[in-house]
Amino acid sequence: MLRENLILFLLLSYLPLAAQQTVPSHNPCDEQPASQRQMDDCAGFQYRQADARLNKVYRKAMQYMKDDQTRAETKSDQRQVEYEKTAIASLKQSERARLAYRDLQCKAAGQQYEGGSMGPMIESQCLTTLTKHRIADLKSVYEDGDRKLE
Repeated sequence: MLRENLILFLLLSYLPLAAQQTVPSHNPCDEQPASQRQMDDCAGFQYRQADARLNKVYRKAMQYMKDDQTRAETKSDQRQVEYEKTAIASLKQSERARLAYRDLQCKAAGQQYEGGSMGPMIESQCLTTLTKHRIADLKSVYEDGDRKLE
């Protein structure tokens, strides 16, 4: 229980910080000729962009659910309130699980090149790919009608 609370605390502490981070305007992907260092920087830049986009999408999905919960509370619709609470908790739990999977998967991808200079680039590319997949997943589940996540 303590470990779960610590993980939840860390996750919730990270999200506001990540949301406040600004994506640098300098795009290292535009630099020529490309060295391995520049390719690493480019892959890292692309991941930070994707992560910033994911944070925006996640916050918007969470806000829609919180707004729905508030409306249900206003109407004293306890059944809907409980539904929304469960939906919010499920999204948080799925995000924690996704983060654990993402970290393990991308570490494994980078370890294929351990000792070489490509490891950081491969790991960043993996992070970018899985982050973009998460964005698509969230949009497929939580976008509806005029509820757009971006």
